[in-house]
Order: sequence, then C-alpha cells, then structure tokens
Amino acid sequence: MRTLAVVRVVVFVLLLAYTLWAMPWKYLDLVFFPRDGVLLATGDVLKAMKTLIVATWLGVAWIGVDSYLGFALQKKRDAAPGAPKAAK
Repeated sequence: MRTLAVVRVVVFVLLLAYTLWAMPWKYLDLVFFPRDGVLLATGDVLKAMKTLIVATWLGVAWIGVDSYLGFALQKKRDAAPGAPKAAK
C-alpha cells in the first residue's frame, strides 16, 4: 500500500512538472507586451488555451488529492490499534 502511495506522489510531481513546462507561457506575454507590433487579445488567447489548461490542471489536482488521501489512509491504518504491521 505504501508503494502505491509513493507511486502516486511521483506521478503527481512528474505531471505537475510537465504541466508547468508545457504551458504555453510564450503566448501569455503577447497579451500584455506587444512583440513586433503584435498584441493578442486576452479573450482569444484564453479561449484557445482554456480546454488544455482546465484539463491539465484537473488531472494534476486529481492525482494530488489521490496522493494525499493515499498517504492519509496509510497513516490511519498504521496508527490503528492491533493492526498488523505492513511489510516495507
């Protein structure tokens, strides 16, 4: 059970790192600062990226909550009186 919780945390960290790396940050500066006279409208940029951003952050949040609950459940099981000690 502990191994599964650790795997969930590792997947969460990797997905979070990939999300931050893959976010289209290069387009967000065009909303506020023109490049070569081009300034994108905020609404157009957010509309184009909304689905990607929402889906990615929901995935990250889901795995984060799953990881937290996995460790909380493991801690509760370990603290239960009379519970057999889990093999590590």
